[in-house]
Amino acid sequence: MMDTFMDPLIAARAQFPITRHLIYLDSANMNSPPDCVTQTLADYYTAIQTHGGDKRAWGATVAATRAKAAQLLGCDTGEVAFCKNTSEGINIAANAIDWRPGDNVVLPASEHPNNVFPWLNLRRHGVEIRMIPQTENWVGPDLLGPHIDSRTRVVAVADVSFHPGQRNDLPGLAELCRRVGAHLVVDGVQAVGLREVDLRNSGIAMWAASGHKGLLCPHGIGLFYCRSDLIPALAPAYAARASMVPAPGDDHVVREIDVPFAPDAQRFEIGNHNYSGIYAMGAALDLLLGIGIGTIEQHITTLAAYLTDRLAAHGVSRLGPADPRRWSSICAYDPPGDGWVEYFAANNIIVSGRLGGLRVSLGVHNNIEDLDNFVEILSRRLKP
Repeated sequence: MMDTFMDPLIAARAQFPITRHLIYLDSANMNSPPDCVTQTLADYYTAIQTHGGDKRAWGATVAATRAKAAQLLGCDTGEVAFCKNTSEGINIAANAIDWRPGDNVVLPASEHPNNVFPWLNLRRHGVEIRMIPQTENWVGPDLLGPHIDSRTRVVAVADVSFHPGQRNDLPGLAELCRRVGAHLVVDGVQAVGLREVDLRNSGIAMWAASGHKGLLCPHGIGLFYCRSDLIPALAPAYAARASMVPAPGDDHVVREIDVPFAPDAQRFEIGNHNYSGIYAMGAALDLLLGIGIGTIEQHITTLAAYLTDRLAAHGVSRLGPADPRRWSSICAYDPPGDGWVEYFAANNIIVSGRLGGLRVSLGVHNNIEDLDNFVEILSRRLKP
């Protein structure tokens, strides 16, 4: 099964220097960037050092990268805005809605803090935040539906949870939101770049992701999506020249005060872009799209199942849903004892600890040999 997808993945693995001295299983924390990204960054800064900045060329790269991002996300170019990270994207969504006292937001209590605090901050506007304890192995209409009513404006949830890594029921939640007239706002950071994302046909209203995980970018660059039919009714919390329709004869002086916001998602962008981050993202997207996101998803799905089977043979169970259809690139386990993160680090394997579990997060650079070595190191400590 692995051979069908192996050739482009072998070439991709060679792009990651970290694979030559570490087994890196921590992509859900942050990626270790490929050579194509770091070389693009070096070229960008070398050009500035040599010739100074060229905003015309930068603007062309912004447009090209936006188009690549739209291709990856399965949406229209005008529905994509650049942002700093998931936190900023969720805040853009939270502050663009015209809230009324008594409105409410429904979300799982198990969400990452960056998909909680932007909503809690709305309490100053009289918005009620309903945080629902997770009693099932994934989040879907059965969990959140009973807490949604006619004043629910937003349902907020992660596509893939940061721990234990379950894939939530976004289609079911999207249909629920459609019936009640609420917006489904999604934290997509643990899914994008690692599995198929098709926003155009998803029923998702707004979506955000940082670049420093599966998108293989540095920190400080991310993506925000807003469905095109919603954009005209959303008012950005911040405004700058970049978010407005350019005025005739614009020469850096505001001569007209009634300038409209841009008609597309660019209305949510302010100030100068993170040009270096966008250059890096363009290179990363070339790599991901060149491999094919379907190939990447199949590769990671195969690795996740392989690792779970191998650890089960050693008596180490996987946390979260038992149904493999709900699995993701994040694999959480519960080996006996403490100190596993430090133990693996001492053996040149990088993983994370989350909520008392051991979190192994897979990336495009990983292979079967990585996992065999991981299991071998783990089994040494399990032996009496």
